[in-house]
Amino acid sequence: MKTSKPIMYLMGLLTISTMLLAQPKTTIETTKMSETLYHFKVTTFYPVSTLASIGPDGILLVDPGMEQSYAELMKVLAELSELKVTKVINTHSHDHHTSMNKYLGEAAEIVAHAASAELMRGDLDVLVEWPQNAFPSMSIDSETSFVFNGEEIRLIPIAGGHCKDDLLVYFPDSKVACTGGVLKSGSYPMVDFARGGDFRGFPALARKALSFFPDDVSFVQSHGDNFDYTQASEYVERLDRSIPLIKKAVSSGKTPTEMIDENILSVVADDDHAYPNRGFWIRTIHRGLTMENNGVKKSLIAPLFHVLQEGRGSDAVKLYRDLKKSNPDDYGFNENALNILGYYLLGKDRLDDAIKIFKLNVKEYPKAFNVYDSLGEAYMNKGDLRRAKRNYKKSIRINPENQNGIDMLEKLSSP
Repeated sequence: MKTSKPIMYLMGLLTISTMLLAQPKTTIETTKMSETLYHFKVTTFYPVSTLASIGPDGILLVDPGMEQSYAELMKVLAELSELKVTKVINTHSHDHHTSMNKYLGEAAEIVAHAASAELMRGDLDVLVEWPQNAFPSMSIDSETSFVFNGEEIRLIPIAGGHCKDDLLVYFPDSKVACTGGVLKSGSYPMVDFARGGDFRGFPALARKALSFFPDDVSFVQSHGDNFDYTQASEYVERLDRSIPLIKKAVSSGKTPTEMIDENILSVVADDDHAYPNRGFWIRTIHRGLTMENNGVKKSLIAPLFHVLQEGRGSDAVKLYRDLKKSNPDDYGFNENALNILGYYLLGKDRLDDAIKIFKLNVKEYPKAFNVYDSLGEAYMNKGDLRRAKRNYKKSIRINPENQNGIDMLEKLSSP
């Protein structure tokens, strides 16, 4: 079963999750920001912000979004202009911003931070199997500007807080700045340690980002509502004040759960309860202060994937066991990694190999209900209904509230 995860956990696996989940419904809210600039709130699995500059030079998109929303976004653009998308800017390489590159990159120039291509080719994205045209054709490593549709567009690399490939995109004439995951409002930041993010310098980096803009600018964040300069300043102050509080609690030996229960961030602002991810922010800083290398381990999926490209499921199982024996502390051995790999194989119709991976997951995590649910699905796809039922029943025994298992078992038992 492809279980739903909290938004911040999903962002660590977005390169895989957007590929594995079924096609959802997409909704788009359009706001005209200036004569040439439009903001789209594109909601598929969750809201993603996209900017479009539309004029005589064609259409420029900032963070076009998920591939699942491609058709709907193209419909909206066609209603606004007969011109084609000729340029795309990615504020960073998370695939909920970049996966549409594979379609747009056939005709459009892709612009991104100089570190983005490295991350897209790295271990985190191996299952995406990016086509060559999805990679940036123009890489930015210093402040750059160009004119498009009669308006200057400034690109400002400011990496190391959210990810190591963060890029600010500023439209001075329109007084609009797209800040990706660097400047936000309404939540604490998401730090992607695996992509080179770090909380330690985040407040200073966010304050530096804010310094590039006048106080009448409108900010567009990756997820969530647009916000103004005052709200951005409050966000930076919140970072400045929250980190020392969490550090002090960590040094006194408090666990994240204790900090959350005590609501230690309530003194930061009266409305701190409105920040829904304050618990995640506490856990992020605790992780960075207490775990070696910020808790980042090598991708287990990557070496298994490379073996599966040339070999079979049994070869991947052997490599898994070899790595666990020889490098137990180096790789991220966990139930989710094997589950993701198994669903990748299901998506490729490699049913026998998927079953081998799911059976390995059952052996490694025999008390986890989801491993049996996933194995049951693989057997069902193969047509082995007896084994499918057996595994769904096992999943439900472990977790009687597994509604997916209950529904599938009922479906399999129907005449």
